[in-house]
Amino acid sequence: MKIWQKHILMKLLNTFLFFLLCLFAVFIIVDLSAHGARFFSKTGLGEILLYYFYTFSANLELFFGLVFLLAALRVLLDLAHHREVVALQMAGLSKKRFLAPFFLFAGCIALICLINSQWFAPHAGDVSAGFKTAYKPNRKPSTKKLYIVSLDDTTSIVYSCFDPRRQELIDVFWVRSPNEFWHMKSFSIDRREGYFVDHLMRDSAKLFAKTESFETRYFQEMPWNHEVILHRCIPYERRSLSTLFLQAWSKPADARVVFSHLYYKLVMPLLPFFILIGICPSVLRYTRNPPTLLIIALSIFVFLAFKSVMDGMLILGENQVLPSYVAIFFPVALILCANLPAFIRLR
Repeated sequence: MKIWQKHILMKLLNTFLFFLLCLFAVFIIVDLSAHGARFFSKTGLGEILLYYFYTFSANLELFFGLVFLLAALRVLLDLAHHREVVALQMAGLSKKRFLAPFFLFAGCIALICLINSQWFAPHAGDVSAGFKTAYKPNRKPSTKKLYIVSLDDTTSIVYSCFDPRRQELIDVFWVRSPNEFWHMKSFSIDRREGYFVDHLMRDSAKLFAKTESFETRYFQEMPWNHEVILHRCIPYERRSLSTLFLQAWSKPADARVVFSHLYYKLVMPLLPFFILIGICPSVLRYTRNPPTLLIIALSIFVFLAFKSVMDGMLILGENQVLPSYVAIFFPVALILCANLPAFIRLR
């Protein structure tokens, strides 16, 4: 690696780490200002630090994307201000070759995000959600989502949440047919055992009536593949890349939802590349009085808008309003069509 490449990489790395530390420190301070008294009164410092570490892992793409945007803007603007870009071009380097260290750094960030999505973020989401449930106050009743798992015999399990520590489904309905279902307060997926079970069937008046009740009951007749069902019981946003990939190609009933989350988890780590393609033509343009503040403000606005649009499109893909590939890749194609021609014209 040449001296100018090492210089740019070290400058970018130091700036990136500085902004990352500042951003995460601000996030912790703001969160502790609202919940610190409750946290420290109920748990120790070690668990609080572990919670923030897992929160950081669960939101790694957002933190890394925003920090990389700020670091890239700062380094590029600084190099342009001190005419280092001009000096390197006088030495025969094109602007695209000059940007090679930035793309190398962006590739490393994307790789870290993909590794995090595969091995760390799924567990981090469970730990973070469990900590919030245990120690954060619920000032407003939250709207519960319902999750559906299709079994091999075409019956379905509907539940409100999954407890990963106890390996239990909470508030469960096993729908065997339009005329019969079982309701359980909780259901152990390891033992296939339900607790506080009611059996309801449709009577001659076409109304559901309770036919029998049990304090506990084993459901040996339920078709159960433990590994498959366990993965399906995990919320989509907390599933690893490999799990989503395997489930997507197994053609489940919720294939569109699985593909939406899979595409989303594959696209979001590429944010640093989209950032470079978007900001480089404006920052590296020759001008005596560059509109620095305007460039920074617009860049941050577009970044946050793109993230919000991607989250919204993910919801549309989840609810099958749009095909999953249209929902996720349309905003990406729009951004590339708007910025890629100007980047290609860089000399």
